[in-house]
Amino acid sequence: MKPTSRTSAVALAAATASLALLATACGGSGTGTADTGTGTAAEPVEITYWSWQPGTKEMTEEFNRTHENIKVVHSEIPAGLNGGYDKLAKAVKAGNAPDVVNVEYQAIPDLVTQGLLRDSSAELGAAVKKTPESVRSLVTLGGKTWGAPYDVGPQSLYYRTDLFEEYGIEVPRTWDEFRTAAEKVKTASKGKARILDFWGDDVATWAGLAQQAGAHWYGTEGDAWKVNIADTSTRKVADYWKDLVTNDLVLNHKGWSPEATKAVTDAKAIALIGASWSAGSLKTTYPKQAGKWAQAPLPHWGTPATGAVGGTSFALTKDTEKAKAAAEFALWATTDAAAVKARLAAGTSSALPADESLRAAAKETFDTEYFGGQDLYAVASEQVPTITEGWTWSPVHNSTSLSLQNDLGKAMRTGEFWPAFQAAQTAAEKGITDRGLKLAE
Repeated sequence: MKPTSRTSAVALAAATASLALLATACGGSGTGTADTGTGTAAEPVEITYWSWQPGTKEMTEEFNRTHENIKVVHSEIPAGLNGGYDKLAKAVKAGNAPDVVNVEYQAIPDLVTQGLLRDSSAELGAAVKKTPESVRSLVTLGGKTWGAPYDVGPQSLYYRTDLFEEYGIEVPRTWDEFRTAAEKVKTASKGKARILDFWGDDVATWAGLAQQAGAHWYGTEGDAWKVNIADTSTRKVADYWKDLVTNDLVLNHKGWSPEATKAVTDAKAIALIGASWSAGSLKTTYPKQAGKWAQAPLPHWGTPATGAVGGTSFALTKDTEKAKAAAEFALWATTDAAAVKARLAAGTSSALPADESLRAAAKETFDTEYFGGQDLYAVASEQVPTITEGWTWSPVHNSTSLSLQNDLGKAMRTGEFWPAFQAAQTAAEKGITDRGLKLAE
């Protein structure tokens, strides 16, 4: 997800020295017991790759078509927190883990401390050093490289151009303007529509919004972790959305639910908060609305800024015995224009490459006719420098997310979101100490 600043990256490196030690104790920095190289055309090395990411099956097929010395077997798994990471943990324990797996940036510290990933400094480190520091820091812990970064996801606003015009709505630039627009949509539609379906239980959305407002949910102090989920910036965001929910100015369905999809299908919600990768899901989820959607920068609090949502890496698992072949595939997937084109050609993914040099290939490949030919990659790329700096993920964010999502879900009807963040503060602090890590006083 969110790229960290250089200052926070240095602090994180210091704090995660203890994480690296813990991971070693768990086997997380294992180097495997053998490495069969990258094979020959006559006897290619076969590696396994687990992913839930759109377009990765087609990307894998392109790799196999163009590489004779390595065969990659692609297996689809549930999304990370929907069961993918649990599946990985069980596979590592059972000794049948894949060689390569997609890992979201926010999950890397967690998986490292569980001992599920390989210290891939030798295989990926040199290439990762060539990526922007703000992204590189997300896959570097304790001075070691744990994955190859693929994309970055600046949070954005997607909206129905036809309905904004019908209701006389200007695209809001600030959150104050957004509230005014929300009132106007409700009035102009005679109560039939709302400006947005908020998805009040979606932790990733909240994290991006909090980040934009200046929050820093996690941080480091020396060799200890800090938790600051219940901070003033997050409180401001929680109160803002409470106001919109309690005044019936937005819909508030469970994220990714059939009800949320129906609200957009029926034009009861005419905008969505998403990220750079959301264009692909809009295109596939609402095919009959082609030509009616556009992307805009997320409204801000007075100064242009945004948070980041999503973003994944290609990581080698702890016990892979085919590290060279696995690394060759991971590096191709994250640095080769052919990989970008193969992944985006199906139109199911619109991921924004972290490597700026690959964005031209992405723009050339992803068909934006659905969005009226809008240059989505220009819009998203312009937002990357405005991503609020200083964001750090913790080794217990996955478990914290699950408890936070549950509490937010209970608050969706009332809009009383703030207590959920207070509870998450306590849960994260307990999670860090339970993991055997040091918590800052």
